[in-house]
Amino acid sequence: MNETNLNKYYQINVNHLLSTRLDSDISKEFFDKVVFHGTAYNSLLTIADSFISTNQSTFTLTGSYGTGKSTLGAILTGLISNDILVRESVRKLISEKKLLKKLDKVFSYSDEKPWLIIKAVGGVSSPLELFYRAIIQALKNANLINIFENDLFFLEFEEINNEYHLIEWIDTIFRKLEGKISGTLFVLDEMGKLLENIARKSGDLHLFQELSEKINRLSTKECPFIFIGILHQSFSDYAKGLSHQISLEWSKIQGRYIDVAYRISLDESIALVSKTIKRTNKKLPEQIESLNECLIENIKESINSRLTDNNPKIKQYFKDALPLHPLTTVLLGAISKSSFSQNERSIFSFLLSVEPYSFRRFLETDVLYNETYTIVDLWDYLSQNLQHQILSSKEGHAWGVVEQAITLLSQKLNSVEENDLSFTDIYFKLIKAIAMMNIFGKTLGVYPTTNLLLFSLPFVDSSQKKIVSVCLENLVKWGLITYWNRTNSYEVVETSELNIQQLLNEKLLTLSQHQNYLDCIEYNSNTVLAKRYYQQKGIMRWMEQHLIINLTDLKKLDAKFNILKNKAFSYFVLIAEQSLTEQKLEKLSKEYPNFAIAKLNNLNEISIWAKEIFALKQLNLELPKINIDQAAKREYEQRLNFAYQQLDILFQESFDNSDWFYAGRVVEKKSLSMMVSDFADTKFSACPSVFNELVVRNDVSSSAAFGRRKLMEIMLEHTAEENLSIEKFPPEKAIYLSCLKELGLHRLNQQSGEWFFSFPNVGDEKLTVNHKKIAYLFEEGFNLLKSRKEIVKITELYDLWSKPPFGLPQGILPIWGLALLLAKQDALAFYDKDISQDFRFISEMDEEFINKLIKHPAEVGVTFIRDQLEKNKFIDILTAVINDIHNKNIDSNPLQIARYIVSYVVKQPNWVKLSKDINYFSKTTQKLRGFIIKADDPYKLLFDDMYELFDINKLDEVKFKSNIADFFLQIDSAKKYLLQDFLSKLEEELSEFDNELMQYAKIISQSAADWQMQKFAYHIANSSAHSNQWIINLITLLSQIPERDWTDDSIKKAFEMIPNYVYRFKQLCFFVKNGHPDLVDTQDQKHLAIIVNTNNGLEEYNRDVRISTKVQEKIVVATNNFRAFIENQDDLNKDAKALVLYELLKDYLNPISEEKNKYVD
Repeated sequence: MNETNLNKYYQINVNHLLSTRLDSDISKEFFDKVVFHGTAYNSLLTIADSFISTNQSTFTLTGSYGTGKSTLGAILTGLISNDILVRESVRKLISEKKLLKKLDKVFSYSDEKPWLIIKAVGGVSSPLELFYRAIIQALKNANLINIFENDLFFLEFEEINNEYHLIEWIDTIFRKLEGKISGTLFVLDEMGKLLENIARKSGDLHLFQELSEKINRLSTKECPFIFIGILHQSFSDYAKGLSHQISLEWSKIQGRYIDVAYRISLDESIALVSKTIKRTNKKLPEQIESLNECLIENIKESINSRLTDNNPKIKQYFKDALPLHPLTTVLLGAISKSSFSQNERSIFSFLLSVEPYSFRRFLETDVLYNETYTIVDLWDYLSQNLQHQILSSKEGHAWGVVEQAITLLSQKLNSVEENDLSFTDIYFKLIKAIAMMNIFGKTLGVYPTTNLLLFSLPFVDSSQKKIVSVCLENLVKWGLITYWNRTNSYEVVETSELNIQQLLNEKLLTLSQHQNYLDCIEYNSNTVLAKRYYQQKGIMRWMEQHLIINLTDLKKLDAKFNILKNKAFSYFVLIAEQSLTEQKLEKLSKEYPNFAIAKLNNLNEISIWAKEIFALKQLNLELPKINIDQAAKREYEQRLNFAYQQLDILFQESFDNSDWFYAGRVVEKKSLSMMVSDFADTKFSACPSVFNELVVRNDVSSSAAFGRRKLMEIMLEHTAEENLSIEKFPPEKAIYLSCLKELGLHRLNQQSGEWFFSFPNVGDEKLTVNHKKIAYLFEEGFNLLKSRKEIVKITELYDLWSKPPFGLPQGILPIWGLALLLAKQDALAFYDKDISQDFRFISEMDEEFINKLIKHPAEVGVTFIRDQLEKNKFIDILTAVINDIHNKNIDSNPLQIARYIVSYVVKQPNWVKLSKDINYFSKTTQKLRGFIIKADDPYKLLFDDMYELFDINKLDEVKFKSNIADFFLQIDSAKKYLLQDFLSKLEEELSEFDNELMQYAKIISQSAADWQMQKFAYHIANSSAHSNQWIINLITLLSQIPERDWTDDSIKKAFEMIPNYVYRFKQLCFFVKNGHPDLVDTQDQKHLAIIVNTNNGLEEYNRDVRISTKVQEKIVVATNNFRAFIENQDDLNKDAKALVLYELLKDYLNPISEEKNKYVD
């Protein structure tokens, strides 16, 4: 019999491969391809009858994935479409007059008054926003939006703050439309997604309760308002994970909607298949038609079940479904209802699939005219494309048993001598056919009897029955199948003693509902690459994804991040704590700057799969036999892999759909990879671009490491040559060109004609952005080497460059480190650790130094040796400042300058050399003075201590001159300012130094009873504006310390003793006045005192005052002003005002106890 391509005779015409989108799939062409079955018919009839009889207007359409629920919604919208072609296409599709008549009573169309068709598809947006935008769009589509122009009630969405506002807004809208529309159809597809979002957040379903009540009140026979929500499961099922009370409440709310179950029967599945496969105009040969008729009859009689007995159209369905084998047509319906499938959608997906062993592939292959797509072909399709899903479903165990049987059959056939290859094929086909009927046919009453097996296999007719019988006998004998007399059928023998599915279900029942199983399974975090950053910079960076339960886990994760110093520069962290608000998340992102933080909303779904993974792992630990039993092991591994896949999907969806906070701000919504690139730009703002995949990475391959080492050796040996004398194009040259030459690190000296290592000048305005970053990177590296007196280990340079804002990968560090050392080798001394682990000086870098730069950078280091030109400039500035301030003519010689500075400071009085009083000596002056006093090496003083103190590397010349000048000026003027401050304090206590005061002082100096007061009065009497010696003498007297030994403490004591001495001095002045009436005194002298009774006893304060006539006038003015101020304090009574005056007096009078203290210690 000749072969042919069957797609000449058959074609597949279906519109169900992808799920229907209500907002885009409404057209005549769409409905021309839709298959209308009994379930759709009954659902529409239920909706129509409910409205006609009870005026019930709100419905839910509940059914599994892929059953065609959205298509039913599309049919209703098409029935009332403004497009007459669409309406006619829908009516033709339904065709049943009885149903159309009832639908016309509900969905009556009028050209004068349009239907308002609201189509919404649930997603991540809130129900408020979704409903608002869907209604606005529906009004626009129906050309009704102009009715509401200039209406104040027609709010913007931002003004709809809650569910109450939305319901009232809907009510107002539809009352305004009264008489202007024929009715309203509101189809909410993917309603379950809204319920899932509500369950994750508030759990409050009040909106849908109010919506149902409002719609039922608005809906009338004359103007229906029909709401249809499309669900995959009941309300209460979406509330899983919430409290039992909330789950019950959700069930009650669903009771306000009539729930229409949308479940396709097996008969309908067969009918769908038959209606989907169409014959072309080209006819098959009559002989082939007869053979097909015979096959259908044989299969029908062999099945002999309720499926064929109760369905008179079954033969016609089988015929219409050709070239699908009739048994394949039957089992397709059963497979579509299995736990790994999606009902109607799976049937159409299969029919349109072009995957290996698919039906489409079969049609496109040259086969015999009478060949059909058998259940063996279907097994191969499922095994090749869906096995991972099947093994993780409830059919997984049975499937795993068959897979093991096929493996054992292969082993058995290999051991049988003189095996007929044609028999081998039949053996495998028999096992697969038996398995298909065992797994998917039992519930239909389809059993693998001998006759059914004979007709189910390709190329097998009654003449070959003996061969099939022999094969079956051998399979039974080998223990791969068994025969059941009760059903006269065969079954694949279970070779495994372990039922993983049953064991898993039992284990899950024993596990706690409150355990965090994600931690228990040690789920590896995923990484997100900064793709855009990599393309622009050439450096691969990434962030890890972590899911944690609470804030305690966040602290642990932060500690782990800091300890590990992970190669991931940051983490995405999802926190499952439901109490987190946006404000709290913003605060957390500031507290943990290494993390991008968001709130997790679907922990329950993730926990389900984490729990299953944990249960499977526990089974593996408890039952070592799993690893011995090959069938059980296979099923176990497949289930575990599938669970991990599902967890991965949920994990990624959670991260993709979250609102992220980073560094105290909300991150703009974009892909995670784009976010990582943005974060990397911010964190590594000073990192230059460098493109070389060999070394610009943290882990360098062995071949790249060899090329890097060779390049570094050549860098030492051929520095002065172009391209380092590298010929042709080995790996080291590619590294050199991209990492050194193109970045301006190895360039030509135009004067000498030689090449040399250098780095760009940061201040060069002509540099590109990338070259500026290179310049800054190397400048900062060199500053590190210059900033330290001791040896700087190369690891410290690498650490600087590895951290933000640079973040260089490890692979490039040795190359650029060597480039920096070569560029500045004249200013550096090199050190290498010997066998005693002590650093020793080496004259130059060698191969061993290169080796340690790469492998042991902590064992090599450098010290900075200052450039002679720089030193000379420093000395010249010092010389100029000294000569200018002190009017000297010192030569610009380091030794002479150092000698002068040390000599100048050492000759100062002790107080000037040692004082730490910040009022006279700045911190910088104190430090430099300390260096100078302790100096024992002039060069160390100048080129180490002073360099470091003034940070010469960063200081400009003007600033340095100013700092040096300040030092000398402070040293020179400290004593002068001290004496001025002392005199000011003395004048504050004594008042004016007039002639009368001098007369009193002279008399007291001769008549005072004790020598200290005599000396005090003597120095006052001999005070002079032309000399400060009397002030020095007073400080010496009051501190009891000679000038050469003054200290900060003694100076402080002298200042503190002034009030005591002045108090006694004024007392003596009073007695002198009374004893010498001939003295002329223009000052008014008074003795002031107050005594107050306090909790601590009597407190007495007094003060002797001398006031001139000039000052007296000022006192009168001040007194009047102060009296007026006090009197205006209306909230204070006289007692309070008196207390204010008392507190003020205490500040200006002396406690009487001080008089008893004597004026010296």
